[in-house]
Amino acid sequence: MNHTLDELDEEDAPNRIGRRIAKKEVDIQTLIDEGFEGEELEVARVALDLSFDEYVKFQELKSLAVMSGLITLSEGMTIYHYLGNIPDTFNEQSLAVKAALTCVFMELL
Repeated sequence: MNHTLDELDEEDAPNRIGRRIAKKEVDIQTLIDEGFEGEELEVARVALDLSFDEYVKFQELKSLAVMSGLITLSEGMTIYHYLGNIPDTFNEQSLAVKAALTCVFMELL
């Protein structure tokens, strides 16, 4: 289930990015409870890897979104934390993080 930034409330985490990640964790746990196996989830996780060009574009869009007020500085820093300073940092993240941030990336495009 995808949640847009505007749909998320403050009950799960201190900013919309954190809340989106928390909701993805619940969604993934539901999939596991319904019988999805670790191997299937790992295939999905790896499929969300960013290339270098995508990584650079996401960093740029994140920075522009902070500067324009579309996202808060806290949200921008949360994204930066998970993106890191090289694509491998993002590519090693959990499925929940990668799914949530990929949705944010798509919204910022």
